[in-house]
Amino acid sequence: MEITANVAHATVGGDLNSSCITTSSRASSYLSLETSVEPNEHTPLLAASGTASTDSARASSTTAVGTAIYTKECFNWRIIGLLLMFINGLVLATYLLWRQTSAPPANGYKLRLIRHDIWSEAHLHGQALLVAGKVVNVFITHTASEECSENCANLLQSLQHNHLGELPYNFLMAGDCETYEARGWQYASSFESLPQASSLVFAFVGDFSQWLPSLCQLQMAKALLWESQRRLKLQPLYQLYGLRNVSRSERDADALVGQLQLWPLYAGQRLVK
Repeated sequence: MEITANVAHATVGGDLNSSCITTSSRASSYLSLETSVEPNEHTPLLAASGTASTDSARASSTTAVGTAIYTKECFNWRIIGLLLMFINGLVLATYLLWRQTSAPPANGYKLRLIRHDIWSEAHLHGQALLVAGKVVNVFITHTASEECSENCANLLQSLQHNHLGELPYNFLMAGDCETYEARGWQYASSFESLPQASSLVFAFVGDFSQWLPSLCQLQMAKALLWESQRRLKLQPLYQLYGLRNVSRSERDADALVGQLQLWPLYAGQRLVK
C-alpha cells in the first residue's frame, strides 16, 4: 500500500509540474502575441498610450510634410499663372499699339507724311502757336501754282523763296502722293483773317480752279483729317471750310470748293485777299 501511494503521489506531482510548464509556455506565447498586435482595449494602458503618441506624431509629421508640399506647389503655380497673365497682357498691349500706329485710316488710305525738317529750309521759331486741344476749324485751299508729280520738294522750296519764309499753310498735299509738313500741328498759319489759334490750313499743290486735284491728293487730305483727330490735334466735331483768295480771281479754287461741299462736316467757304 505504501509503495502504491508513493507512486500515485509521484504521478500526481509529475502531472502538476508538466501542467505548470505548459501553462508557463502558453503564458509566454500569449505575452509574445500581445506585443505584436495593434493596441486595443486589452492592451496595457502605458503601452497603448505610447503607441498612440507615436502614431499621432507620425501622422502629424506626415500631415505637415504634405501641407508644406501642397503649399509649395500652390505657390509655384500661382507665380506661373501671374507670369503668364503678365506676358499675355504685354503681348496684347504691343499688338494694339502696332494696330494703332500701322493701320490705315478709315478711308483705306495710309498717310505718307514728309516732316518739315526733311524738306524745308525755313525756320519756325517765334511763330504763333496753335492752342493744343482746341483746334476746331479746317480750311482747305490750293497754292495756285504749277503742279508736280515728282521732285515736289524742289517746287515747294521755290515757293518758299518767293514767299520769303515758310509757306502760310500747315500741310501741303502734292502730286507725288506725299503730304509735306509746313507749319504742322504746332504752329498757326499766317492768314490773319482766320482764327489762327484754332485752325488748320491744308493746301493742294497746284491750281484747281477749273479741275480737281488727283485722286491720291484727295485721299491724302482725308487721311490727314483722320490723322489729326487720332493725334488729338483736331476736335472730332470740327468744321470744314473751302478757302478762296479772291485777289487772284473771282473763281479761285472753284472746282476744289465744289468737291469739298460733298465732304462730311462741310460748313461753307471763306474768302481772303
